[in-house]
Amino acid sequence: MFIRFHDFFFTSMRVSMLLIGRGLPVLLGLLLSACGATSFLSVTPRQANGPWVNGHPTSLIRHPDSVQVRAGFIRSEPAELVFETEITNTSDRPVLVAPETFYLLLLPPDSAAEATMTKGIFDSRVPALNPEVQLQQLRAKLDKEADKATGVSWFEILTSATHIAEDVASISKKETAEQVAERDYRHQSDEAYFDEQRENHAQKADHLYIQHETLAAVVLRKTTLEPGQRVRGHVYFPRKDYAKRLRLVVFFDERPVQFEYTQTMQRH
Repeated sequence: MFIRFHDFFFTSMRVSMLLIGRGLPVLLGLLLSACGATSFLSVTPRQANGPWVNGHPTSLIRHPDSVQVRAGFIRSEPAELVFETEITNTSDRPVLVAPETFYLLLLPPDSAAEATMTKGIFDSRVPALNPEVQLQQLRAKLDKEADKATGVSWFEILTSATHIAEDVASISKKETAEQVAERDYRHQSDEAYFDEQRENHAQKADHLYIQHETLAAVVLRKTTLEPGQRVRGHVYFPRKDYAKRLRLVVFFDERPVQFEYTQTMQRH
């Protein structure tokens, strides 16, 4: 009985391997085609009448004796769209710029459908992310990782106390050389583990620091422009991939400036 089962088992294994071998090229082809298929979000301006900046088209709107606003789409991130806006105060009075008041309108594919939305268009607004909140959140994460990189966790304290108890208990015991070596190795391994954890948290803290400093350098923040002054920076919005058209609304002194974009998901 054992021999028959043994023969049946290995015969089945040979058949399975043969089938897998024949199907392997097809399976690999499917996996490669799946891995090779990529998609990215494309956001293009409806009217690119401004200069190209860092490889991106921009749109420009001028208000006589008021402000000049230039806007351009920069990139899409996993959860955000990034636009750059430049505002120049050409008036004779101060102008307040508050990026947290900017927003996107999610519009249907054509103007006719948009006209039927009436007030529903305002229900589709997506506010810009507040840059101060973005920076605060990154700073909080950075501080948390930095504390873990330099601090000692309760688990490490408990482990160290256990090591000390084991060492004290070993004084009154007769241990073989192998037992002593095993205990020392285990203690060293635990210490190496906690050192590695601190190093991981230090690396995360370094990464978050770079993120924080980079964002602080490029993000548009709330400011008051005196006559003749100009400000430029990035503005972040949550991604809404299903929208076919976007309208970027830039506010200054309660006056909106609007820029139209077409949004498509492209696959390669």
